Amino acid sequence: MTNAWGNGWVRRGGPFIVLPLVAMLASGCFHVGPSAKQAMTSAAPGAEAAAKANAQHQAASTLGDVENPAVQSRVAAFQTHLRGFFDGALTRGAKYLPSMRDILVREGLPADLAYLPLIESGYRPKAVSPAGAAGPWQFIPETGRRYGLRIDSLVDERRDPIRSTQAASAYLKDLHEMFGDWELSLAAYNTGEYRVARILANKDVEDYWDMRERGYLPSETSAYVPKFLAAVQIAKAPEDYGFETPTHTPEPYEMVDVDRTVSLRAAADMCGLSANELAELNPALRSGITPSGYSLRVPVGKAEPLRIGLATYVEPVHPRREVVRSARGGRNGRSIAKGGRSTAVAQGKRSATRVARTAPQRYQRGRRDVQTARRSSAQVREAKLDRSKRTIERAKPAKRPSAKKPAKSGATAKPATKAASGKRRG
Repeated sequence: MTNAWGNGWVRRGGPFIVLPLVAMLASGCFHVGPSAKQAMTSAAPGAEAAAKANAQHQAASTLGDVENPAVQSRVAAFQTHLRGFFDGALTRGAKYLPSMRDILVREGLPADLAYLPLIESGYRPKAVSPAGAAGPWQFIPETGRRYGLRIDSLVDERRDPIRSTQAASAYLKDLHEMFGDWELSLAAYNTGEYRVARILANKDVEDYWDMRERGYLPSETSAYVPKFLAAVQIAKAPEDYGFETPTHTPEPYEMVDVDRTVSLRAAADMCGLSANELAELNPALRSGITPSGYSLRVPVGKAEPLRIGLATYVEPVHPRREVVRSARGGRNGRSIAKGGRSTAVAQGKRSATRVARTAPQRYQRGRRDVQTARRSSAQVREAKLDRSKRTIERAKPAKRPSAKKPAKSGATAKPATKAASGKRRG
């Protein structure tokens, strides 16, 4: 079956929503604003430009209040100092948007939510935030695993545009069922459902904008919803805001089930592709290796060559290191056979690396008995130690002779006699 790609940084979600929170939401102990914030007016008959603008306005308004001054401020920012970021994100997203929209619509969600990765990651599959969120939808590992994404040393499906969109659709649907309002749901997607639920339960607020104006939300979340609504407004009609409509078309692909561990380089050789081309189609692979049972994406027309190549593929045998007895080392030595040559290894507590480090250079490994190298090394170290001691002794300052103390007044010096030694003559 042939498919196609398609037509910031605080973190995703938190722990599971426990029973007390569900009971609180079900009981209606706090007020949740309506999903549509503003009534729409019909376009004037015969005014094509006005009808187009009204249709765009209506589509955006299903997600939030696009006329809010904070949204219009973000529109101006994307047109000026954030223009380079927005233009690049639009270009990158062109090959992912059709598939993302299809998945969201299939789940009964607004198609414009496909623009959420624009402000999350700029449609970069390998984007990683300082908080550890990854992929176009910026899932943290806990929330990603909760919604069925595989995250391990070989595969990180948060970076897969299709699998992560499926997980994001399920998460956004849960948030909307919980809060009944897209602005609150988007705020919860950014800062976590627990925080939004606590504010609604403990503060007398009407909706997201009330939370924002009264300072109950983090600064990033306060800017998050206006930024998203502004991005939707521009991305749906880029030429009206001075941007070029992206011309990049999605690249169709096929899926091949790989029943063994194989490197992307080997798989690319079987397909007649470069490893980089295959890696771009499979961004979830972290180390360039497909685990057994993995479904690999390949360009259309390359699936059959890959299947044929896998049927006859034999994993290359890497040279093995064997430990054998050394003829020169006797009982106390051994060697490692490596590529037709032997390397002497010390027996006992001292490793070969340590012996090689302490032995003089003239004793090459495998050329002299290791025990000889040990003895010589000990002699060299003792000689160095003796030299160091002599250097220290020479560096010590010489002792000066101390001056004799003057005799006390009124006292006479006694002449030195041999009796002082304790011996007397008879």
